[in-house]
Amino acid sequence: MTSLPQLPLPSPRSGQRGAAAVEYLIVLSLLVLVLLVSPDAIPLLMAKLREAYTSFVYALSLSWM
Repeated sequence: MTSLPQLPLPSPRSGQRGAAAVEYLIVLSLLVLVLLVSPDAIPLLMAKLREAYTSFVYALSLSWM
């Protein structure tokens, strides 16, 4: 009886090769889509981030009291 030749097992990372590039492509294309639909999205996002950061800093300042 002859035995079948053993094939090398694929490394666990071989299935993940290129996954980060696909994720970046998806995020970048969504960002471009948002900018095409609403050109004032960046200033609005900056205002919301500034508001959230101000609230965060205020909450931190209360924890030191």
